[in-house]
Amino acid sequence: MAKATKEKIDTLGEFNRLMAVLKSKQFKNVYLLEGDEPYYIDLLLDYFDHQILDADQKDFNLITLYGKDSEWSDVVNACSRFPMFADHTIVILREAAQLRQMDLMIPYLENPSATSMLVIDYRGKDTNSKDKWLKPIKEKGIVFKSHRLTEEDIPGWIQQYAAMQQFKVETEQAEVLAGYLGNDLQKITNELQKVQINEPNLSVLSPEMVERYIGISREYNYMEFPKVIFSNDKVRMSRMLTYFVANPKSAPLPALMATFYTFADRIYRCYSVPDDYNNPESRSLYYYRAYAKQFQLTTVHKFIALLNEFALKTVGINIANKSDSELLKELVGKLNALLHPQG
Repeated sequence: MAKATKEKIDTLGEFNRLMAVLKSKQFKNVYLLEGDEPYYIDLLLDYFDHQILDADQKDFNLITLYGKDSEWSDVVNACSRFPMFADHTIVILREAAQLRQMDLMIPYLENPSATSMLVIDYRGKDTNSKDKWLKPIKEKGIVFKSHRLTEEDIPGWIQQYAAMQQFKVETEQAEVLAGYLGNDLQKITNELQKVQINEPNLSVLSPEMVERYIGISREYNYMEFPKVIFSNDKVRMSRMLTYFVANPKSAPLPALMATFYTFADRIYRCYSVPDDYNNPESRSLYYYRAYAKQFQLTTVHKFIALLNEFALKTVGINIANKSDSELLKELVGKLNALLHPQG
C-alpha cells in the first residue's frame, strides 16, 4: 500500500513573502506564528522587536508579555493602549500556548485596535478546528505556519536558501551538509554565512570551501562512505575504512549505520517514484538515480536486510563480543561483496 504523504509547505517561500509585505509596511493588526520550527518564528519576532519602531519609540510602544505569567485581559489591555509618538503599539505575546482562556480574547480579535499589532508566538504547537479564537485571526490577520523539515527535505532547503543568497550549492554538497549539520536551520545558515563572510564573491559552494570553513573533511567524511562503496572505489574505501578503524570517533557505528540506511532508502525509492523533475519528491532523488540504474531492486533488498542484521549486532544481539571496529570491517566487507560480487 502506498504511504500517504503529508502536503509539503514551502515555509521558506512563505517566510520571504511575509517579510516582503512587512518591509513594505503593509501591516495587519494580528499575527499568529505557530509550528515546531523555531528558526522562522525567531526571525519574525526579531523583525517585530527591532525593525518597525525606532529606538526612541520602543520604551512606550513595544510590550512583551509571556503566556505563563499573563492573563488574557493583560494582553487585551496592552493592545488597547494608544501609541505614543509612533504609529503603532506592538504587543508580542511569547509562550502563547501557555496563556489560559484564549477564547475570552475573541471579542478583541474580531475587532482589533487599528493602531496595535499583536504578535502571538505559538511555537511548539499547531492550532486546530477546536481553537475558536483562530477564526477571527484568519479573517483579520496573518497566520504563519513554521513546520520543521524532514531530513530528506534539508538538502533541497539548503539549495533554495543558497539561491536566495545569490550562490549555488550542488546536490552532492547539499547532501553532505545536511548529513553533517542535521535539520537545525539556524546552525545551517550560520555555517553558510561563515562561508559568505570569508568568500565575498561566492558563486558556487565548492568542496574545498566546505572543508575549509565548515570543517567537513572530503577525504574522511563518513557521509561519503555509502557512495564510495556503491561506486566500488576500492582505493578510497580501503583508505577510509583504515582511518575509521583507527579513529572510531570520526565515524561512530550507529551514525554510520543511519547513513547507510538513508542512502539505501533513497535508492530504493527511485524504483517507485517516477523520474519527473517537476515533482519535488522525484527531484530530491536525482542524485541517487544513477545508483538505482546500476543495481537490481533485489540487490537493494539484500543490502537493507544486511543492514538490519548488523543493526542488531551493534546493540549486542546475535554477536560474540566483537568490537565496533570489527563489526565495521565485517559490514563493509559483506556490503562490498554483495554489491560487487565480481570484485
